[in-house]
Amino acid sequence: MKKELIAKLEELLLKDTGEVASEVRALQKEYQKLWTSEFEKARQSFIDEGGHVKEFDYPKQADDHEFEKLIEKYNQLKKQNDAKIAAEQAKNLIIRQEIIDKIKDLTHVSDHVGAALRMLQELQTQWKEAGQVSSHKYKDIQSEYSRAVEDMYYNIKIYRDLQDHDLKKNFEHKTELIEKLRAIQSLDNIKEAERLIKVYRNEWEEIGPVPNTKWEALKHDFKTVLDETYAKIKLHYTGIEDQKEQNLQSKLVLIEKAKELIQSMAQAGKAAKWNESTEKLIELQNAWKQIGRTTEKDNEKIWAEFRAICDDFFEKKREFFAGLNEKFAANRKIKNELIAKAEALKDSTDWQKTGLDLIRLQDEWKKYPSNGDKEEPRLFQKFRKACNTFFEAKKKQQESLEQAYEGNLQLKEGILVKLQEFKLGEDNNANREALKQINHEWNEAGHVPMKDKKRLNDAFYNLLDGFYDQLHLDKKEKAVMQFKSKVDRMVSSENNHDQLRKESDFLRKQIEEINGRMRTYDNNLGFFKTAKGSSNAFMKEIEEKIEAEKAKIADLTAKRKIVNEELAKLREGETK
Repeated sequence: MKKELIAKLEELLLKDTGEVASEVRALQKEYQKLWTSEFEKARQSFIDEGGHVKEFDYPKQADDHEFEKLIEKYNQLKKQNDAKIAAEQAKNLIIRQEIIDKIKDLTHVSDHVGAALRMLQELQTQWKEAGQVSSHKYKDIQSEYSRAVEDMYYNIKIYRDLQDHDLKKNFEHKTELIEKLRAIQSLDNIKEAERLIKVYRNEWEEIGPVPNTKWEALKHDFKTVLDETYAKIKLHYTGIEDQKEQNLQSKLVLIEKAKELIQSMAQAGKAAKWNESTEKLIELQNAWKQIGRTTEKDNEKIWAEFRAICDDFFEKKREFFAGLNEKFAANRKIKNELIAKAEALKDSTDWQKTGLDLIRLQDEWKKYPSNGDKEEPRLFQKFRKACNTFFEAKKKQQESLEQAYEGNLQLKEGILVKLQEFKLGEDNNANREALKQINHEWNEAGHVPMKDKKRLNDAFYNLLDGFYDQLHLDKKEKAVMQFKSKVDRMVSSENNHDQLRKESDFLRKQIEEINGRMRTYDNNLGFFKTAKGSSNAFMKEIEEKIEAEKAKIADLTAKRKIVNEELAKLREGETK
């Protein structure tokens, strides 16, 4: 295959480099795919033979060097060709600029109008015969040319009859161009249509002015026909893209069918089933070939996916026919190891960790289907017995916890009633201590069933916040008590760790923002201290802002300390 690609590349080098650029890039991509495939196979073979990946070395072959030399030669040829074209275009640009300058000089001619007009016609002929310029220069130079020609016609004092004649001819030519543009719409060759549009647009720009009374209508007709023509071309490409999208969906359906076929063979243990599925997969491959290309961004990706599925199928088939008995023996060894691990965990009381470990063992078990192994029922029964032993014990433990939670529920219901019946007295200190004691009793009462948790917590803390609002406390003390109540709610919530961590991070970010503002204030203060004639009033205002920000930081730091202390308590309890 590499030889064929090299031969194709050699043929392309005999052609114009600008015309074969896309074909050369396609060959490079195809050659890289071949090299990558050989590299992966060689590396896998090296690993299979006991080698280490870091020690693997895959030197380039003679074909690789030959291909690289040809690519280098192509790049040199293309560079030379590009340079030649660029030089020619630069030369043509100078020629065109000189023509424009000569036309501009004609606009200042006051006598010998006929000679000036003949000179203009000669310059226009020279302009048409001048070679191409670079695309990014064309619009500007053409616009300058058109402007110079128009200045020539409108600024020079020419005879009315000659001017009218030229305007009439230009009108006729531009009208003909509109009809030519309209005729493009009936072409089936879109590439030819696109080429002709460029030609006609260039001709339109090169034709001189038309009578002023007809220009707006003519310009409108030209734009209308041009837009209609472009719309048809766009519709053509849209249709192509729609068809590519349909092809994509059809190929995605084939991929899903191939996946289903692979999945259906997961438990297949008979050669007849494999042969039957092989015929179905070949039918899918033939159907794939009948469908056209898809969108560029998806074409290679879905082909790689479909090919990988097919390769996976045939590899599994090969392995199946290579040795069913060996596979059975390997699976039995693995499953006996899984059984040993499950039996080692069956009496554990670490309910959460062990439960997850056993679920992972069960998932691992599913990766090794029996494929008709007669030992499978005995092994599975032994494995399931070990798993059931643990999960049944875990269920009993959970039931006992639920019973304990019911007791805690009754206890918290009583505390809630106690808070509902609580009356504030005249002594605020006594009120605070009483509310703190009730809050402490609530936190010590323990967990309740999940279905009652939110209802109880909302009722209790809403009522507690209401009492705090009624206490005649100074603003700072009230804020501290309400924040502690908020933290208590977080601690008693279902996801207490997450809520406390989020609150701690939120407070930290606020402190960082304030520190940033304080640095700005400090910079401003330093500036005004060193500046002549600085305003003491303004400096005092900045100093007051800094003190206010320091007070905010102290308050936020104290709150964050409370949150972090509760987090530490939770971690300590989990460790115990």
